[in-house]
Amino acid sequence: MQANIIKQQGSKLKKYIKKLPVRKQFHFTGFCSNCEHPVDGKYCTNCGQSAKDFHRPFFSVVSESLGDALSLDNKFFHTIVPLFAQPGYLTKEFMRGRRARYTPPFRLYLFLTFFAFLLLLHNHKPETESEKNLTFKNNDGKEVQFLSFIDEGLDEDLVDADSLSADSLLKGSDLKNKLITFNKDIDSVSKRDSLAVPITVKSGNKVISSEVKKLVDLWLLNPVLFIDNAFKKLSQTLLLVLPMFALFLALFYIRRKHYLLEHLLISLNFHSFIFVIVILSELLILTGIKAIYPFAFYLYFLIPLQLFLTLKFYYKQSWFKTFIKFLMLSFFYNIILISGLGYSLLSLAVE
Repeated sequence: MQANIIKQQGSKLKKYIKKLPVRKQFHFTGFCSNCEHPVDGKYCTNCGQSAKDFHRPFFSVVSESLGDALSLDNKFFHTIVPLFAQPGYLTKEFMRGRRARYTPPFRLYLFLTFFAFLLLLHNHKPETESEKNLTFKNNDGKEVQFLSFIDEGLDEDLVDADSLSADSLLKGSDLKNKLITFNKDIDSVSKRDSLAVPITVKSGNKVISSEVKKLVDLWLLNPVLFIDNAFKKLSQTLLLVLPMFALFLALFYIRRKHYLLEHLLISLNFHSFIFVIVILSELLILTGIKAIYPFAFYLYFLIPLQLFLTLKFYYKQSWFKTFIKFLMLSFFYNIILISGLGYSLLSLAVE
């Protein structure tokens, strides 16, 4: 009797409740465009091709493609929170088979890498793209400007007609800088301004290798292009650092009988966390509020803390053992990272 009364009251209330719009589930009935096999659903059971029709507005296709590629839906936000608040939790969930609710680790890493480097390029590019003038400080602390190697506004015929020399600039500016000297014996590169005498960079009494001089040369020629290429090389190098970090984890925990996949997942999630910190830091810098710049720097202290807690909560060893392994792992990781950064820069000089 009571159940019937509740049913009646519920039916009366339904007409006052606004129905929420329900997204229609895609369902196709017909023949596959690829193999002409009968299709009854979203995908062809024969070749696996999606049955979706692309004869529709462009932005609809783009938004759907981006959604499929990045999966920026509830999965993304369900992944970011434990990535930050629960070190090692995502790897545990993955190994337990609970993967559907989270963004795949490698896809998350790629998205965060792309977004982080985008912000880095935006925030740290030179003030002017053409970089017509370069400024150096001499020993007296005075700023002296040099013309850059390339002046896009000059005609090539005017290059030979330039009568100014680098020596006249030096006399006029009283520059006595020990770090930057001009070397007249080196043949100048074709199509450069005659002021652009090749630079020799010195550190003490030793001349830095030719590769480093090439890097300085590249920076002076086109700083924007140099930074862009450097970030590209760095992103490629980090892809090599990922498995190497996982191998170090496998060596440090060789007696714990973990699969290599687990160490690789730890590495992926840890580097994803690094890029989350980079993104947050760069977003704070992007605001232009100088008062919060220190917070952008302090965020980076969360990275070693995250690694330490991940090692502790995932591998479940004592605090002392975890701390010792954390120090050793950090030492080797920094060597790998610095070597990777050096390789990234030197590869620019070789190309």
